Amino acid sequence: MSEAQEQEVVQKKVGKIKTAKESGDLIMDTAVEVESLTKVKALNMATALADTIEHSYLKLGGVLKVIFDNAWFEGYESFDLYVFEKFGFASRKARYLMEIYDELVTKQIPWDKVQHLGWTKLKDLAKHLTLDNLDEWVAKAENCTVVELQAMLKAKASTGDSEAEVTSNVATMKFKLLNDQVETVTMALNKAKAECNTEHDNVALEMICAGYVGGNIQAASGSMEEQMKSAGWEQALTTFSELFPEIDLEVTIPE
Repeated sequence: MSEAQEQEVVQKKVGKIKTAKESGDLIMDTAVEVESLTKVKALNMATALADTIEHSYLKLGGVLKVIFDNAWFEGYESFDLYVFEKFGFASRKARYLMEIYDELVTKQIPWDKVQHLGWTKLKDLAKHLTLDNLDEWVAKAENCTVVELQAMLKAKASTGDSEAEVTSNVATMKFKLLNDQVETVTMALNKAKAECNTEHDNVALEMICAGYVGGNIQAASGSMEEQMKSAGWEQALTTFSELFPEIDLEVTIPE
């Protein structure tokens, strides 16, 4: 692509979000900045931002997207190899950051509403957020782990409900407990309410169920070693990857 063609592409991108300059929101301001970067500036900025990823993941995601979209990774066989050799993390993390940036910018989500969640939660949550459900999902994400959040999102997707139905409908569930079960259930709800910082039984129950669906709570007791053996090495590694997405494992399977 010639320099003139590159400039044309940049101008088109900037034109799509030019009104963002008036927003005063960091996400929109970041979009304006990164979408107008030249090749040299983009490559240099990516290197600088990678050292502070926990604080600059939004901008890094935008810069990486610009690099990917323009194929500015000459000298490397692929974008994945460029990311790994240049920054030392797997391409999966780079794609997470790019998706977070793309989702938040496209939907014009206010940065001050989501920045405290961190990229490990936003990598799953960003694609589900809208301006209408933002406050609801941020409140849920604040009081749960990454795995619990993944379980809630998976459960939401499996129902096939629309966003309007999820945010407005209320369902009533009725069931009976034996006398000796009441104490156990009450203790579990009280513990969950304390950990989630909530006074509502329904919120606590949802968190308990989300933990179970996500594999964070086992129905039967047993040591971690026993649970891992029961699950098998593939499931154990998958669960580890979901719990600690920032850590890349190298696995060697004996022949």
